[in-house]
Amino acid sequence: MSSLLMPRQPRLHLLFHLMVAFALLGPTLGIPLPGLFNITFFRVAFILLAAGLLVHWVKNHTPAFGHFRPIRWFTAFTAFWFFYAAISLTWVANLPYGIRYITFLGTMLLLTLSFPLFIKGTDMLKQTVKVMFGVFAVIVVFGVFEALTFFHLPSSRYYGTDVSAVTSFFNNQNDLATAVNLALPFLAAAMVMLPLTRIGKVTVYITGILALSCLFITGSRSNSMFGLPLITVLWLGLIPFVLPRKQWWNRKNLFQGALLLTAAAVIVSGLTSTLLADHTRTKLSTSLGIVQDLKGSWTPFSGEQTVEPEIDEPPSGDKSVSIRKYLIANGLNFLVESHFLGVGAGNVEHYMAGAPGVEDKTNIHNWWMEVLVNFGLLIFILYMGFYLWIFWKLWCLASVRRTPELSPWIRWGAVSCMIALAGYSIGGMAPSTAIHFTPMWVVHGFALAVIVLGKGSDRTARIPNREGAR
Repeated sequence: MSSLLMPRQPRLHLLFHLMVAFALLGPTLGIPLPGLFNITFFRVAFILLAAGLLVHWVKNHTPAFGHFRPIRWFTAFTAFWFFYAAISLTWVANLPYGIRYITFLGTMLLLTLSFPLFIKGTDMLKQTVKVMFGVFAVIVVFGVFEALTFFHLPSSRYYGTDVSAVTSFFNNQNDLATAVNLALPFLAAAMVMLPLTRIGKVTVYITGILALSCLFITGSRSNSMFGLPLITVLWLGLIPFVLPRKQWWNRKNLFQGALLLTAAAVIVSGLTSTLLADHTRTKLSTSLGIVQDLKGSWTPFSGEQTVEPEIDEPPSGDKSVSIRKYLIANGLNFLVESHFLGVGAGNVEHYMAGAPGVEDKTNIHNWWMEVLVNFGLLIFILYMGFYLWIFWKLWCLASVRRTPELSPWIRWGAVSCMIALAGYSIGGMAPSTAIHFTPMWVVHGFALAVIVLGKGSDRTARIPNREGAR
């Protein structure tokens, strides 16, 4: 154990990659202790890495943050967000909930900032990508294995049962589906943007097929029927802007692309029809009913009533959407009652307990509402502003016209992160809780690292041009 804490850069890089690997495997994978909390592998790796960094900085007196300049305002925002969360503990109704939440928030923000801290060059970027791809491949391969055998890991809510449900290393199907949708843009873009070997492309292609199969088998309607079409349209729309015209506008590449897509559709359809459970098939078939569910009343219970009425069966036949709708409606009421300051870190669950229309649910099941209701309008506006700022910075790197000399790895990272984060606008409404949904924070961190690397590459590329002009 002590050797891991030695202030040697290779050891720290190893710990960083271990932390990233366990983060991608989900926030619940670990060793449950009776009567205590779950000791997750991610937390262990995070603590070891933090301790190793502190030892390294104390011994060398050189915390290296100079390259953070391109993201300095985002870094300042994360500090302000955490400070606001800490201040909100003074008005929370449930202090233990608040302390637990800001612990998660601080951990996830540091996880995000660790990416630009460690990924200082294209070589380190490639190493990190290999780790992330390897872990994701394990996730989807085990997902297919789980669908075939009904064998669930202890981290799954279905552990110890023979239920036909696919969760892989996650707690539930929605978490797995959201993680898959976050990763799919990276796989799709890698097929055409990265200088991969033939074996590399075949491996990425097979992993993508298994990932799509897992996505549909989960039965997550928001990710399968709404998130996936969104990232598909975005990717197809971005191709003319992120690839040289000669690379995509030719008969050979168009034919190969159409052939690969057709083959993938046939294989995924075959796997899905074989592995998809009847109840999941029925659930996916009700996707169009979601629109009708949302058109219904958003006020299930009037304050003048003494008994909460029975909620009618929604048009989709599934109360999930109706419950989420009432979670949002109740959350907005809590926000107004807090004078738009927010109910305080993690306290939306305290107020949601017993709220009308949500049955036994307390988590708001929506990342955007989680930020808004917990922290109020100020933090939400700042967060959305920086979210859009990340999009703009990634677009500047992704565009061939703006950065023609950029490394293909950095451009690929920019395109992939941009599509993944856009897809998460829908995917963020699927997980039961997002504050410790580590795959989302990994994509945030990777995007920041790409922005920092892209800014440095752009600056380096301009120097020779200026010297040549002289």
